[in-house]
Amino acid sequence: MTQEQNTEYEIKELSNELTPSQPVSQPEASVISEWKHVAEKELLAIDEEVLEFKVFHWEISDWNALPDRIQGPVFEVGGHRWNVLLFPRGNNTQGECVSIYLEYTDAKTGPPENYACAQFVICVSRPSDPTAYSVHSGQHRFQADESDWGFTRFVEMQNLETNYLESNAVRISVIVKVVKDPNGVLWHNFLNYDSKAVTGHVGLKNQGATCYMNSLFQSLYCTNLFRKAVYQIPTESDNPSKSVSLALQRLFYNLQFTNSPVGTNELTKSFGWDTLDAFMQHDVQEFNRVLQDNLEIKMKGTPADGAIKKLFLGRMKSYIRCINVNYESSRSEDYYDIQLNVKGCANLEASFKDYIAEEVLEGDNKYMAEGYGLQDAKKGVIFESFPPVLHLQLKRFEYNIMTDRMVKINDRHEFPLSIDLEPYLSESADKSMSHEYCLHGVLVHSGDLGGGHYLAFVKPTKEDGWLKFDDDRVIPATLKEVLEENFGGEPINAANNPRPHPRNYKRYTNAYMLVYVRKCMLDEILAPVTDSDIPKHLVQRLEEERLSDEKRRREKEQQHLYMETMIATDADFENNHGLDFLDFAVLPRFKVRKDQTYGAYKQELANQLGLPVSQFRPWVLVNRQNRTIRPDTPLTDEEAASQLDELRQRHSSTQTNLRLYIEKAPEVDKDGKGLFPLAGAKHPPYSLVFIKVFDPWTQDVHGAGHMYIHADDKVDHILPAVRRMAGLDESAGLDLYEEIKPEMVEIMDVSKSFSQSEIQDGDIIVAQKSLTAQEAEELQSKGLSPTVADFMNYLRQRRVLQFIPKDGDVNSIFDMEVLTTMTYDMVTQRLGAKIGADPNKIMLHLATTKDDFKPITRFPLPHGTYGDLEKDAYRFGGDNSLGKLGFEVLDVSLTEFENNRQIKVICLTPTLADAHETVVFVPKNGRVSELLRQVEANGIKFQSEHGSRQVRVYDTVSHKVSRALMPNDPVSAITDSPMSQLYIEEVPLEETKSTGDEDVLINVFHFQRDITRSHSVPFKFLVIKDEPMDDTKRRLQARTGMSDKDWAKVKTCIVSQYSATPIEEDDFKLSDHQWQKLDDTLGLEHIDKTGRANRNGTERGLTIRG
Repeated sequence: MTQEQNTEYEIKELSNELTPSQPVSQPEASVISEWKHVAEKELLAIDEEVLEFKVFHWEISDWNALPDRIQGPVFEVGGHRWNVLLFPRGNNTQGECVSIYLEYTDAKTGPPENYACAQFVICVSRPSDPTAYSVHSGQHRFQADESDWGFTRFVEMQNLETNYLESNAVRISVIVKVVKDPNGVLWHNFLNYDSKAVTGHVGLKNQGATCYMNSLFQSLYCTNLFRKAVYQIPTESDNPSKSVSLALQRLFYNLQFTNSPVGTNELTKSFGWDTLDAFMQHDVQEFNRVLQDNLEIKMKGTPADGAIKKLFLGRMKSYIRCINVNYESSRSEDYYDIQLNVKGCANLEASFKDYIAEEVLEGDNKYMAEGYGLQDAKKGVIFESFPPVLHLQLKRFEYNIMTDRMVKINDRHEFPLSIDLEPYLSESADKSMSHEYCLHGVLVHSGDLGGGHYLAFVKPTKEDGWLKFDDDRVIPATLKEVLEENFGGEPINAANNPRPHPRNYKRYTNAYMLVYVRKCMLDEILAPVTDSDIPKHLVQRLEEERLSDEKRRREKEQQHLYMETMIATDADFENNHGLDFLDFAVLPRFKVRKDQTYGAYKQELANQLGLPVSQFRPWVLVNRQNRTIRPDTPLTDEEAASQLDELRQRHSSTQTNLRLYIEKAPEVDKDGKGLFPLAGAKHPPYSLVFIKVFDPWTQDVHGAGHMYIHADDKVDHILPAVRRMAGLDESAGLDLYEEIKPEMVEIMDVSKSFSQSEIQDGDIIVAQKSLTAQEAEELQSKGLSPTVADFMNYLRQRRVLQFIPKDGDVNSIFDMEVLTTMTYDMVTQRLGAKIGADPNKIMLHLATTKDDFKPITRFPLPHGTYGDLEKDAYRFGGDNSLGKLGFEVLDVSLTEFENNRQIKVICLTPTLADAHETVVFVPKNGRVSELLRQVEANGIKFQSEHGSRQVRVYDTVSHKVSRALMPNDPVSAITDSPMSQLYIEEVPLEETKSTGDEDVLINVFHFQRDITRSHSVPFKFLVIKDEPMDDTKRRLQARTGMSDKDWAKVKTCIVSQYSATPIEEDDFKLSDHQWQKLDDTLGLEHIDKTGRANRNGTERGLTIRG
């Protein structure tokens, strides 16, 4: 038997998820006559259409004669050719096991896009007994890069020889079921998968936990009329990092025209989010409402004005209708989405019926009808209109009273491809237009309350199929994936399946939000977005950015071909008024090709410097071991043919760039050629040194030039030349210092030779006029440095810091010099003198990159210095870095501050919306009365026009009233927690005038959707006996200070320990409720516009600020 053998072959082994069957000694089925029964037992149940189902037997008569690797005879199944790939002595198993794989023959010979999806069973049996076999099974997508799939350790060699080999013969049977790929991605490994090429769409990158946002944006993007409305918002002058509208336009444009997944960082930055926000998962519906509110504001007064309402706004009516008398109380309100129950509802129709189901009020629960007394009545909700695009929120999360926590409802809940909503409309609703709706999107949540993953299924057009948007990947989806797999609960027929699918358990992946579009408006809502719909300025800006990105990409690709050069001249040295040779941070940097020759580069430098190429020579600047940077070696004309990178490696191998000092020729010959003294390593007697001059009276040091010295000359040999450089008389006394490194500046003995002084190329000598003892004493008395060494030490310790007032006044920011040797008190003394404040009352703060402030009561050590603080390297750079310090001037000294308690108080007068924040310092052992006196001293007055002139002090935790405090209560009774806040309000006049014994004072708080998500200012409220609800609501609105528009969105609820019950009857009386007995509170449900509403008090709320 001859088979084709390949020398190079990569084997793809079956996933370890599949467990091989054990050898069967007395099986019920024969692999020859009952192979279908064998397959039914071994293969996973699937729903895909079977194209062909066949068995092939390979009878091997001489096992020991087989080569180490052999391909079996080719056979056909499902229009594809297959063969067995056999390793008789194992594929890297050290001869312990036989390796057997199913190979897709056409993968190597057909076109690259050839593939086949198949389930298969491989059996090894004795030729005389087809009922005794070892069996493995699997399923795989066979394609060019994974053309074989199977089992490296199919059967142990000893087991084969004992149980299956007969006279050196054996049978290998292969059962293959080729199945139809319904959407083109069945069992795809998604390596090198191209979403755009396959689906015409691209995905969105996940920043960490932004899958909920990605799923919604893909749904909104495919709602083309919404996309067009977003494009109509004027954004020509906007910054995408600060404008939600522009960032969303750019996102939509990139989703349409780019070929790779799109990032959302720019968009979330426009929301005002930081990295932490990107790792916090939020509710899709809540995010959608906050986003739509933001966009609705941006659309005001633009061509897109009203687009949100036109697309998403519906109206419903809440009513109570008496049964026996002609009386009805009703209220209509707008909605942008509908929340439907899942629990107890088998499908969407049942949820709608449940939503509009009427409750009968009878017996003890009769309704008090104005003018009719207590009456039997029906209470319910009915829809007055449905929007063109309907967002349905399925209530998958609810509070479990037994476990005292929110849980996810994973019950089965079916939803249809189309639904007629006319039965749920009121009799008076406009029914001239069809109310049949088509399913357009399914937003899915996979996981539980503690976390999970969001994805979306969307049908972008009427004609095209469904797509699955899973973050950065978009794939075609089957109808079963859209519907059945997202209904939740147990899969149908799961209990009767003899070999169930691995996903056949109670599913935690289910639909969470549904998007339906009115069928008769599909053409309008899903009409294609054309070039004319997109703002020209957006296209132009993005095209410019694309070209710029392309340029940067090419530069990055070629980066390895280039390196940086820095050029220092005598002018740069002379302009250096600080340490070392010069400040390299200010030098310009140039990109040069590494393979450019030194000769060509020197010619470019000549053109740049405006000098003949012979009248200057570059010196390589190197890092010395003492961490200074100095000229070291001159480059010669002999190196003209060397490449620049060769020069770098030869003279400065530890650096990635080439730094050069340009020395101009001190004189030229008659032909104009520069004449240079001999210097460098080849001419040790001569060295190039640099001269600085220090003026102790002006406290300035600067470069003065350079000169050549001879190693055998005495140091005093250069004194006349240095005097001329310094502009001093020939008779002036002169002291010379060597600047070895910033922290080592030593006076030179001018009687020694330069060789004895160890002077070499690149050394710096600093000169200053000699001072008398009286002159030095006078300078010191003025706080000035009398010597070069003193001044250099001062420069090394000097820091120029930016001081930022904690109140954030940008006009009060200034720079001030401090020394690293300064203590906390020394810094505040200098700061106090500058700003005219008592230094004992100045508190310093660490200012982070975001200008947040962290108080510093003292520097780290008892006698610590600013230098100790500077060691925190992530806040401050190296020497001479521009750091930041925040500061505030306290009303008390720092010592008093440490002995007192700082309390932030929010004072409310005349309404809760009129908040005045103040900070007081009260003794830790003081009383609330002292706090009140300090608040008054801070200028806070509780004397509103209609106020009582009395105050109430109350403590809150998580935006709920905790307790009222009396003036004699100790300060220690005030809660000290990040979750707490102290309020002082002027007691409403109505409370002081109340004479009713049955009037009661209750607690009121604000919440968003869930009673655990409290926000805003809680307060005490007087419930007046028999006051109608309309009057009560007017008083509540007056207390909160909310506008009519905002108040219209507030739902008033009675809140118990576990739930909130909306008050929907306008003639309901709060005094009828047993507040004190039940310990209930009044809740005001509405969206928190500050974004601080949260579930546990510490989690960040959801907000969009751009």
